[in-house]
Amino acid sequence: MIKPLRKKHLQIWVALAVLIPVGIISAWFSIPPAAKDKLLQPTSAVALPVVLKTYPSRGGFEFNIRTNTDTTQFQLEWINNKMLTYPTATIYETRLNDSNVQHGKLLGRIEARGSYYFMGDSTFIPNNISTYQLVLYDFIHQRNIDIIKL
Repeated sequence: MIKPLRKKHLQIWVALAVLIPVGIISAWFSIPPAAKDKLLQPTSAVALPVVLKTYPSRGGFEFNIRTNTDTTQFQLEWINNKMLTYPTATIYETRLNDSNVQHGKLLGRIEARGSYYFMGDSTFIPNNISTYQLVLYDFIHQRNIDIIKL
């Protein structure tokens, strides 16, 4: 190596010796903090005040049909008492004896322990509710987890 090439080689190695640690440190500080216990769906509204119908607890979850005082709005309250073994669980409302979720209406997704509130329509009216069922569906494995007759 000739002298000008050795000088350039030394300058490049000195520059790299400074720039590589600076790059590593700046990359370390630019990493955002990890999101802890962040649900994928937005937080829902508060529960409606009147419990219309309560269903017994089964398999670590329970649910209620709620309404407001003048029964113009209906809501499904889903309460997870344990962590789900299916992280991709969704709730569908289908006609009685039709467990195909393609024919049903998606109510929402449940993820972690806690309460979830899903707004319903006229199908939650007590006179009409016995013709429907809830299907707990795992959309990754494409199978029904549970079918709950209302």
